[in-house]
Amino acid sequence: MLARMWLRRMVSLFLLLSLGGCGDDGEPTSAPSAVTVRLEKEHVVVTSTAVQVIVRRQPFLLAFRERSTGQLLTQTTSESGFFYTRGDASPGVRSVSAVEPRPTGARMLVQTTEGKEGSVEVEFLTSRTVRVRFVPPEPASTTGIGARWQSPPDERIYGLTERLRDSPVLLPGIADIPAEDTRPPEAGSLDRRGEQVEMFIRPTIAVYAPFYQSSRGYGLSVAGTMPGIYDLGASDPETLSFVFETGTRPENQQLALHFFYGPEFATVLDEYTRLTGRPNVPPDWAFLHWRWRDELPAGAAASLDGVAVNAAVAEDVLQYEQLGIPAGVYLLDRPVLQGNFGFARFAWDEQRLPNVRHMLDALRRRGYRLVTWSAAWVCGSKPGDNGYEAQQLGFIAPMRRTGTPFCDDVRGRSFILDVTNPAARSWFAQKLAAFLRNEGIHGIKLDRGEEHIPSERDDIWADGRNGREVHNDYVVLQTRMHREALDLAWPNGDSVLITRSGYTGSQSDSVVWAGDTAGSENFGLGPGTDLGLRSAIIQQQRVAFLGFPIWGSDTGGYYQFKDRDVFARWIEFSTFSGIMEIGGHGSHAPWDMPTEPRYDPEMIEIYRRYTRLRHELVPYIVAAAREARSGMPLARPLVFLDRDDPELQDRWDQYLFGPDLLVAPVWRIGQRSREVYFPRGRWRNFWDERQVYEGPARVTFPVPLDTILVFVRGDAPHPLARAGER
Repeated sequence: MLARMWLRRMVSLFLLLSLGGCGDDGEPTSAPSAVTVRLEKEHVVVTSTAVQVIVRRQPFLLAFRERSTGQLLTQTTSESGFFYTRGDASPGVRSVSAVEPRPTGARMLVQTTEGKEGSVEVEFLTSRTVRVRFVPPEPASTTGIGARWQSPPDERIYGLTERLRDSPVLLPGIADIPAEDTRPPEAGSLDRRGEQVEMFIRPTIAVYAPFYQSSRGYGLSVAGTMPGIYDLGASDPETLSFVFETGTRPENQQLALHFFYGPEFATVLDEYTRLTGRPNVPPDWAFLHWRWRDELPAGAAASLDGVAVNAAVAEDVLQYEQLGIPAGVYLLDRPVLQGNFGFARFAWDEQRLPNVRHMLDALRRRGYRLVTWSAAWVCGSKPGDNGYEAQQLGFIAPMRRTGTPFCDDVRGRSFILDVTNPAARSWFAQKLAAFLRNEGIHGIKLDRGEEHIPSERDDIWADGRNGREVHNDYVVLQTRMHREALDLAWPNGDSVLITRSGYTGSQSDSVVWAGDTAGSENFGLGPGTDLGLRSAIIQQQRVAFLGFPIWGSDTGGYYQFKDRDVFARWIEFSTFSGIMEIGGHGSHAPWDMPTEPRYDPEMIEIYRRYTRLRHELVPYIVAAAREARSGMPLARPLVFLDRDDPELQDRWDQYLFGPDLLVAPVWRIGQRSREVYFPRGRWRNFWDERQVYEGPARVTFPVPLDTILVFVRGDAPHPLARAGER
């Protein structure tokens, strides 16, 4: 009856309205200037000034087309394009039974292959962004929900994860970490076609988003944080599909998709970040180079300005001064606070950092900006310890299965904070903010967020969600909590937050780094490798498609490099990355190399040359970073220049840094020449502007160990001329 009433009421309806709106983060959208809803005998057609959505009534099919040309962008499969799982069955949408036009779209009742009724809604949020919501029949009894899309074999798919590819094997005894993180293969590129991708954050290479972009000019995201699986032509070469688990809340029992039309990647990112949150851009000083060491030694002191301080910090400061290396950002990495792994109290561990305030003042006098390390873990069983207080307040994550995760040992008990509890987040943020403000620390390197998270359906968190619902959201909430702490400490915005893990929405609160990259295999215990640097080059461009525009990596690899080529080439690469940070496990100092000679004059010169160059490039980087607020990455895959050029569609070993620099890093040990592909246009050698090349062209260049190939686009000013260096 209801279906017949709707049909009678809407026969021959032609609806034209102009409306405004807001994105999910409250930012005013560029609302569709005109949306039409047309009901035809066989189709429902919803059109904006840029995109046309066509829904075939029977058999159900949903298609997106470019309005002016009619070009097909993507469409569901003709059989069960939207589907759900219930028990062993996987029913899908079969037909449209009724349509209710709305001001910016339409709501349709649909019949499924099990003879039950669900709904599909189409709504334009802007002229280029469409929300599609599928609610299955009896949603509370479903276990999964997904979609299938037709895809021609030449369609390239970008995004989803920073990780190069999912490992089928997790490390024995370390269930969270894929084996390929510590033994990287020579595999993976920008194009994800042919892969199956798990949407379940795993450490330590951990930036994920259920969002991909296509070489056909569109992007597609899935709202929410439920775990899922993407099949990008792995099972059927002409089908892209994904399925997500369903949860206990209504929003986790439906499929909410967002379609973004460019056709340029930058336009897709602008639309995507308008909806999910504009990326965080740190203060200018964060683009200087960073120096840090993993696990500063305890009990070893040396003199700095006549006072005994941590020996490693003193060594760095004095060597920098002696060698003419500029001061930048100094990161005090873990464990520098009190208690088990530095998690017990927001107070310096003065056994590890004697005369700590003198040390901090000495660093500031020399021009260093200070950053420290954090994670949402709370340790200690004594009154006054964070772990003790969190237990008393009921702020601990569910531990029914995991007991005391990570570091329950002789130094005290450790727990994961329940960040789903607003009171717990406020408690932690206020304690951390007071410490940051009192100690003059303007930045946080935020670790973890994806390790040992209670993630099963019977792990019930403070907000009532289960572990499957919380797992991917934990990093978002942990990041937001630390951003709030920094904003409390420094309300003028003079702070930086850098995280190793990320998910949709966390780009608004932090920049990211690459996690525990490999300079050697097996947690640094195995042979050296150059594949960690290869991975980093690709990772930087992977996150470019995900709305995380500013990225850095542990130069030399977190796990100690064992070949000087790897360190040199990584320094050069990091100079042309969003964040240049040098440090990791073991020695990452050219005056104390893990290779021979230990005091390495050639490496010292490379280190000095490129840290100085980095500082000279800061004005150029800062100018480019202004575009990052709309999602435009600092490091841009070359396909951003021309998505139709097959030479660029999967070319990962070159990229644009900012709008005008073409960078061609070297990653192989022993390599001393490489080919550069010049895209269409004119390119000048960064190091010698008399050398000019016209693209498209391929040219092979020598690349001695102290050189990275960089070229300036067209007639753009040389970046060092902008900095007053030329």
